[in-house]
Amino acid sequence: MNKIVLLGSVLAAGVVLGIYLQQQPKAQKIKTQVQAVAEQAGADVKAGLQRAGGVATNVVGQAQAGAQRAVEFTTNAVGEIKQKLN
Repeated sequence: MNKIVLLGSVLAAGVVLGIYLQQQPKAQKIKTQVQAVAEQAGADVKAGLQRAGGVATNVVGQAQAGAQRAVEFTTNAVGEIKQKLN
């Protein structure tokens, strides 16, 4: 009877150990996939921020160009008004 209990215990331990060892590669694979997805998400966020920065730079450039044109227009209008008043 003791041998049967001992044999059953050893078999149960073997089954548990086998299941544990089978799960390890799956867990490692999942961990690797999660890391890859996280790295890709980080790269996507960084690229998005760079594009947003580029858009903001373009908007600022366009605003500056518009302001320059407004100044030139105003200067020309003031010059023409002065000529007409003289």
